[in-house]
Amino acid sequence: MRLTVLGACGAWPEAGSACSGFLLEHQGFQLAIDLGYATVPRLFELTTADRLDAVFISHGHPDHCADLNPLLRARFLGSQQPTALPVYALPGALNAVLSLDGQRMLDAALDLREVPGNGKFEIGPFKAETALLPHWGTKCGFASHRW
Repeated sequence: MRLTVLGACGAWPEAGSACSGFLLEHQGFQLAIDLGYATVPRLFELTTADRLDAVFISHGHPDHCADLNPLLRARFLGSQQPTALPVYALPGALNAVLSLDGQRMLDAALDLREVPGNGKFEIGPFKAETALLPHWGTKCGFASHRW
């Protein structure tokens, strides 16, 4: 298993850095965890939009999810036959970022899967467990265990 930090800045990216974002890889499966400001260019140094298998977003603040939009654009506009990317998030957490492109333009690139605030589910080869955490809004902690 390999975890790559794409960014770790707070509410905005500092020069030469990015906000919260990670790439978790195991058995050929690629999972992006959070995609804050400036993380997608770093992600694309490691993989392509079509190669990514899934995304987990902890909460809807832009420093954790803003770059989901350019990822979905690259997947939808950069491929002849885009496949829907499974994106896991709390209910309603991605409403703002998904509304950036009007008329639901990116729907074909997205398979939105709502996760419970306190629950267990699977993402590829990972068993995931979430827990609601105190924050300025609803935030979901994430623990991953491989099979």
